[in-house]
Amino acid sequence: MLNSLVARPVNILNNFIARPNDYPFRRFLWKTWYNLFASNFGNIKIAFINYGYTDLQPDAKQLELSSSEEKERYCIQLYHHVANAIPLFGLDVLEVGCGRGGGSSYITRYLHPRTMTGIDISESNISFCQKYHSVPKLTFRVGDAESLTFNDCSFDTVVNVESSHCYGSTERFFTEVYRVLRPNGHFLFADFRPKDAIDKTTKLLETSGFKILKSERITANILKAMDLENERKLAIINQDIPKHLHIVANWFAGCQGTPVYEAFQNRNLEYLCYVLQK
Repeated sequence: MLNSLVARPVNILNNFIARPNDYPFRRFLWKTWYNLFASNFGNIKIAFINYGYTDLQPDAKQLELSSSEEKERYCIQLYHHVANAIPLFGLDVLEVGCGRGGGSSYITRYLHPRTMTGIDISESNISFCQKYHSVPKLTFRVGDAESLTFNDCSFDTVVNVESSHCYGSTERFFTEVYRVLRPNGHFLFADFRPKDAIDKTTKLLETSGFKILKSERITANILKAMDLENERKLAIINQDIPKHLHIVANWFAGCQGTPVYEAFQNRNLEYLCYVLQK
């Protein structure tokens, strides 16, 4: 009896992480989690919260990164794969769901947009970004993906990486992105979905008005990066996270053996990457 009582919340958390869009309160829960993480573990100087990406071609050219960035190489490679799909030089770019700001910083310093704006619903995340990313042409502000506080046609490009699964309404988010994009602007979008929700995601993008220029499943690239990142993530968790939170932290980080990792491995989750145009 005791085991079944313990197992029930564990199973709920497993399912929430692997299938977050099935839960009506996911927006509140994710915001609470990220605010707690940023507020209580600000000493952890990680700039990215994503599963990472690696090119599976053995002769693929490696990104040239600074020594300080090398430890988060795979997370950076995911941003590069998504944001480098089109030239961003001289454009006004918005990242929705910027998290701890590493992606917006990378885009600004390496891909050279005219302006770069990062927004996130977590006040604690934005405080971290403003403290640790002082880069010319880059600004951060608190913002809601489902109700963007920008005028119509404000940006040339919108970037969204591994964040939309936290939102209450993906449809509202897509509609808002379309609204703030300038004519012919691009939406660079990457996130995971259960395999039975892929067609719905594609349909929502199309009914929101977007033309799909490129669509790919990069699950194998993500899973390989998760393998390569596993030791680093476990070391951070063991060193910087209280022991009673280790299991939860492992699940959210997608460490080997966790529900998300196994869902990718079994292809019950697929990681999608789109290049879209207004």
